[in-house]
Amino acid sequence: MAKKNVDLETPFRRGEKVMATRDIRGIPSGAEGKIQLHNGLGSWDRYWVLYGDRQVGQVDHNDLTRPFQHSEWLQREKEKAEAALRSEEEQAQEADAAPSGGDGGGGIASQIPAHLLERSKAAKQRLLG
Repeated sequence: MAKKNVDLETPFRRGEKVMATRDIRGIPSGAEGKIQLHNGLGSWDRYWVLYGDRQVGQVDHNDLTRPFQHSEWLQREKEKAEAALRSEEEQAQEADAAPSGGDGGGGIASQIPAHLLERSKAAKQRLLG
């Protein structure tokens, strides 16, 4: 039987050794433990983990990794942080490049299509003279 590919998103099995990626209720990051119970629905995975003589419940899947995949997890987190930083920079550049109206905020006029604003101005001029 072929071995199953195990990636960072693969759910942990009972008895599998895991490593904490963040501090979890008194358990330091990097502490190794063992899965006691897996529960959850769909992509909402929660685990009960035994760290030495202490059991911690309702630990999220994203707070754990397999010890042999720790470097891969660190690389993924680094890429996420870089992507978030690039996204913030792009948003800042777009905000700087966007034309600003003289009124200071755009208000509701920035949300209404230009052709409707023109139509409204023309109707006001007809009615008021």
